[in-house]
Amino acid sequence: MTMDRIRQTLRVALLGSLVLAIVLVIECALRKEIGYLRAQLILTFLGIAVGSVLGLIDTWVLPQLPRTARLALGLLVASQVAYYVLVWTDHKKDDLFWRAWWISMVASLTSTHLLGLRKPSDAPRNWIDRATPVCALFSGMILGLLAFRPNLLETPPTVVLLSYGLLGLASVSGSWILWRRRRPRKDDKPVPMATWAKVAWLLASQTAVFLVGYYLGNGDTPQSALEIMPSALVGIPAEKLDAQIRADAERLKTVVAGLEELQEKSDALHRELDARRKAENRQFYLPEEDDRIRWQFVTFLSYRAALLRIAATYGNYESVREPSLRARCCMLGTAAAGAAYETSLRLIGAYKDNVLARKKLNEREPRWGLPPDLFDKVVASASNQANLRMFQEMAVYCVGRRSEWCSACGWEKPEFDWFDERIGRSLQYVQSHPMSRSKEWLSQLTRRVKSDVYTPVYAAQSMLSEMIGDLRIVKDEPLISVRQVHEEIRPKLQPGDIFLERRNWFLSNAFLPGFWPHSALYIGTADDLRALGIADEPEVKRRWAEYTRPAPDGEPHTIIESVSEGVIFNSAGESMHADYVAVLRPRLTREQIATAIARAFSHQGKPYDFEFDFFTSDKLVCTELIYRAYEGMVHFDLVRIMGRDTLPALEIGRKFAREKDSANRELDFILFMDGDNSAGRARLTGVEAFIESLDRKREFNE
Repeated sequence: MTMDRIRQTLRVALLGSLVLAIVLVIECALRKEIGYLRAQLILTFLGIAVGSVLGLIDTWVLPQLPRTARLALGLLVASQVAYYVLVWTDHKKDDLFWRAWWISMVASLTSTHLLGLRKPSDAPRNWIDRATPVCALFSGMILGLLAFRPNLLETPPTVVLLSYGLLGLASVSGSWILWRRRRPRKDDKPVPMATWAKVAWLLASQTAVFLVGYYLGNGDTPQSALEIMPSALVGIPAEKLDAQIRADAERLKTVVAGLEELQEKSDALHRELDARRKAENRQFYLPEEDDRIRWQFVTFLSYRAALLRIAATYGNYESVREPSLRARCCMLGTAAAGAAYETSLRLIGAYKDNVLARKKLNEREPRWGLPPDLFDKVVASASNQANLRMFQEMAVYCVGRRSEWCSACGWEKPEFDWFDERIGRSLQYVQSHPMSRSKEWLSQLTRRVKSDVYTPVYAAQSMLSEMIGDLRIVKDEPLISVRQVHEEIRPKLQPGDIFLERRNWFLSNAFLPGFWPHSALYIGTADDLRALGIADEPEVKRRWAEYTRPAPDGEPHTIIESVSEGVIFNSAGESMHADYVAVLRPRLTREQIATAIARAFSHQGKPYDFEFDFFTSDKLVCTELIYRAYEGMVHFDLVRIMGRDTLPALEIGRKFAREKDSANRELDFILFMDGDNSAGRARLTGVEAFIESLDRKREFNE
């Protein structure tokens, strides 16, 4: 076979394997599951693609450096063989094969990199040509030596990571410089652009033009909050309209007084919360603080809705024939619109620099009936120029007829003075606190672009994380049998128990800290919930049908947990059919346990949070479900990991270990089902074995 034919075969293999891998990934995404065989096929196609790329580089240099290129090709073949042995056989249980694959893979990558750097070129050589291969060689050696660690999953020492980082950076930088220097110059004979490249550039440019036009034309999505509805005043008898005006006037005064009181409470609340956050050095709100902020926001929205209803009702004051009634309708509608506009501006002013609070108010929370981005919608309404002009015109009209209406509108002077002062105050505030139209438009456009970019990126991240989380690279049966779950674990459980869990050979274990990667909450049977007195609680009752429906294994739902599919109910047999399970019990009253379970029910149906962000509650990770259920009753310390405050499942166990000898401990030990890999089964052990497990290394055969 000629070299051209070999390279053509490698190109076909590269393209075909990528297409097949993408097709399989899309199919798994649509099915929302990845089976063992599909995972093997995807990994195989990806391996073929990587091998084809390296083979193309090696054969590209083969004519100039035949001996070195053949060595690189030999190492590539060895790494490919080792890789497919791991993918398709049970040798993946033996870390010797993983070490062999790692060494051959690193050797293949390094040799291919060095070949590319050594390819003859007409460009003048200097110290970069000599230093870059040395850096590439030593960085490869450091990577290769990691295969000789006793525990392959143990994090390398900092000095090793730092050394590899510096050498790798120098290698990549030098390779980039050499590629730039060796590429064709302007005075070289130009290479005609391929047809596919022309088509790609054309499509890219047209797409860019479309996106710019789309966002410029749709960046502003105003909400017509003050839109005047068809008149509800036409045909109402004068006596009935007079009574309605008086009733709505009293209602308006009550709402305005409530808003003023709410403003004071809101200012005090945020001073308190900011002081607490600074004192505790945290960058997030506690669940109890979330609820206090949301309560004030929902209260504001209720008041605002009442104001907008009055404004919409009396905005068509011109349809009223009797002059005095028409004047009162105008003043009433204008005062309501002004109060709505003024309070919206005050809210925006209070939160515009408070990034945490603004993010919280934009968060979707079904329990409170809050849709996403609601705060931004209030901002959009307040920045709407049509709404602003409408209010200003009505206010100026009222102010201009002040002297005429003072005695002719039919209100007593104190009543008239209240409305007159209210309208003038709102007009003055709106005029003295103008919103920058261009700034707000740009802000809305930026948020929309970020959202549109974030959504597909998060969707892809979620899909990949879900596939990794559900992928078990070895098909061994869990060490804890279903019989053990029902005979040795279930009889010891009570509603409210927290359990930690580990399943061996799941790919996600490599990315989670510590030996214990998962936690869940035992909520008990329907009879248990009735005994706790929460079966008729709104959050429980709303989900009662889903909870009482049998689990996939035919058993009753007794557990709530957050897994890759979201916050779900599960059976004990499905959830605890694992390799290791430990159960801890909060030392709380029955009433407190009932409250915690009801809180957990309120989160059922929420998606899994693949960003592990404890600040938000619209998506939850497994430990966040526990954290929010027991908030205010059991204290869990969050730890900072990769810039985020979070609660690894391991830390729940460490909390027990720290407090176990204290009379004020908050958790009791119930059981530990410890897996024995050598025996292929699990057995009940004691508290000391559980505490020892907290410091276990993530062994490779687990």
